[in-house]
Amino acid sequence: MDHPKTPYNPANNKEETSYEFHAPKNPKELYKDKIRERARGKTWIRKLLPSLLIGAGCLWAFYTYDYFTREKDPNRDTDGSLLRDDKFLPYIVSFKYQIDPDHYLVELTRKNRAQKLIHNQRLFSGDKMWSIEIAKPDINIVRSYTPLPLFVAGVDPTTQEPHLQLVSKSEQEGKFIIIVKRYPDGEFSKWLTGLQLLQSVQVRGPITDYKFKFHPLDHYEPRPQLSNTLEKTLPDPSYPEKLPKPENFVYYGAGTGILPFLQILYSPNPPKGFSEAFFSLKSDSNILNQFKTLNYFAEKCGRVKFHYFIEDQGQKLTDKDIRSSTLPHFSGAKDLKVSEEVYRYKLLQEKKEEVRRQIEGKDVVHENVSEDSPSMEDANIPQLDLTKIKADNAFQQFSFLRKRTELPPPSLAIVCGPDGFVEAVAGKADINNVEMEDRGPIGGILKGKGWTEANVKRLV
Repeated sequence: MDHPKTPYNPANNKEETSYEFHAPKNPKELYKDKIRERARGKTWIRKLLPSLLIGAGCLWAFYTYDYFTREKDPNRDTDGSLLRDDKFLPYIVSFKYQIDPDHYLVELTRKNRAQKLIHNQRLFSGDKMWSIEIAKPDINIVRSYTPLPLFVAGVDPTTQEPHLQLVSKSEQEGKFIIIVKRYPDGEFSKWLTGLQLLQSVQVRGPITDYKFKFHPLDHYEPRPQLSNTLEKTLPDPSYPEKLPKPENFVYYGAGTGILPFLQILYSPNPPKGFSEAFFSLKSDSNILNQFKTLNYFAEKCGRVKFHYFIEDQGQKLTDKDIRSSTLPHFSGAKDLKVSEEVYRYKLLQEKKEEVRRQIEGKDVVHENVSEDSPSMEDANIPQLDLTKIKADNAFQQFSFLRKRTELPPPSLAIVCGPDGFVEAVAGKADINNVEMEDRGPIGGILKGKGWTEANVKRLV
């Protein structure tokens, strides 16, 4: 069978396969491709992988070192507290200054302080007086000292006297100052004042010496802390008039016995009432000038009245300086009811006076105005209401709004100092009992002024 002969056309072949061969890249093009690949962005995992590996290695090394050395170092400080009353913790001497031949200022700082601040522990508060105990391990002796909420912020290059600043923030905790009196035959005081900077001491506390009794105003906003500058001390908050007034007290201190009062005066949440302080010192140089400045600021804010008696100048505390006591403003729930009734009676009297003035004002309108009577323009001038004026600081508040002519009587007396001073002012203390509490009768000058065991506290 014959088939028609047709010419072959390659375009009609649909199953054909074609191959295209490219020439190999030269070295320059290969080098450019590598640069482009390196320039391309990496994923976040590839970027962080080296850092993660290095961090994991450091953590593993730190954990391994901590694990193998934990039990081998018995002096390792693992406690996170700034102070504990049941355990001695290491502190270092961070500053020392000689005030006079017999007194030294020593600043103590918690060892590894930066690691302990994460717990936000606050040591100072004006609702109690407390002390610390410092141990001398080789002779097994412990002595008590009163810390002050101050730290060294700088040093005068000329006199080397420290510039002290109040502890007012949580990040400033963990350091404080103590005043140490060096006795000629006192082995402990010689050792403590002879320590060099960065040497370690063992400290335990706080040991509560006296805590103020509860008052209903404790549930309200606390009184602002004193400041290093007078204009920065905030004004006192306003408290409800229906509540009892804060308690007033008097303090008698001699030597280093003045420090407990300065502690609560400088601390956050200082006492809300008015206080009067009588300080007996051997020499005027026994107290730092910066303490006198802060005390002056406290006086100008209306919080305290200071009396200084310098022995070298022939000054001495006598019975003429002692004031009689009064009853406390709050002693129980019954005082709250009495205070509320007094407040209601006060409001009633003010309302009666307002109504009386309105009635008298209507009668005056029909009377003839004399030449000596004030003009209508003066009569229209509104009276200045001082209660609505807001003071910028405590000094303005006391000077213009709350200035008093007479000192309020105290309901509590606190005495601290050498044994002879305490006995002369309040009688001899008796702590010869299991509880180590003062149960001695009140004597001395205070007894002659009518003070009793109920309103006198001796710090021994």
